[in-house]
Amino acid sequence: MRKVFIDCGTNLGVVLNRFIRELPDHDFYAFEPNKDLLPSIRRQVEQAPHHPRVAISSSAVWIHDGTIDLFLGHHESSTVLPGKVVPPMYDQQIDYSSPIAVPATDFSSWLRRTVTTDDHVVVKMDIEGAEYPVLTKLLADGTINLISVLYIEWHYDRFPAMSRADHDQVANAVSACVDVREWD
Repeated sequence: MRKVFIDCGTNLGVVLNRFIRELPDHDFYAFEPNKDLLPSIRRQVEQAPHHPRVAISSSAVWIHDGTIDLFLGHHESSTVLPGKVVPPMYDQQIDYSSPIAVPATDFSSWLRRTVTTDDHVVVKMDIEGAEYPVLTKLLADGTINLISVLYIEWHYDRFPAMSRADHDQVANAVSACVDVREWD
């Protein structure tokens, strides 16, 4: 059995570094569409106590392959979805007037190509609202069943167009298939 950790929304790589330390027998994949953060991710990987296998992709986890607009804000607040409201504790709002086209990866198809049902797959997902369409596609495709543990930060409260009922529907469907753990 292969052990795999997938970091969706790697940001600065601090969490990836933590999981590399906690799961030294795993293969690692990191997805981060903001190219400005890639040097930090590489530094975090280099600081790991052993030499893990880490494949870093400068791509957004999404529902189709191609490109998608990335809207930048504070590095923790960038998103591919319009309409996000940044909490007041952050001093920089998202700039919706100057999107950057970034590569997008169909996460469901990527999972199907990369792991098997025999693998133990841990996913950390912090993709600033994109978790809803991505997880909905995983559910529809059945690839949600390839994930053993899902650490997730939900962002329904940052998108005024999303209701708690819509969030609950997706969260409950995912929880019925996967060991879901809140991430923040």
